[in-house]
Amino acid sequence: MDPLLSRAIVKKAGSYSLELGAEVIDYDPKFKLYLMTKLTNPHFRPEIAAQCTIINFIVTESGLEDQLLAMVVNVEKNEL
Repeated sequence: MDPLLSRAIVKKAGSYSLELGAEVIDYDPKFKLYLMTKLTNPHFRPEIAAQCTIINFIVTESGLEDQLLAMVVNVEKNEL
């Protein structure tokens, strides 16, 4: 998947292609890849993390409480 993540795309005669392993495949510039995991604390190699956008959607009760409190304080006491 490294050629895909590093966007090693070749344009020939108006079409795009990508070499995955020994095979050359067509590539669509609108292509998007989303990967997700149920792991609570996944570990990614630094090379992968540098090439991707990693979003952590984990919400804890205390974190949500802090966010809601900050919103209330912002509305009630904006000067704080």
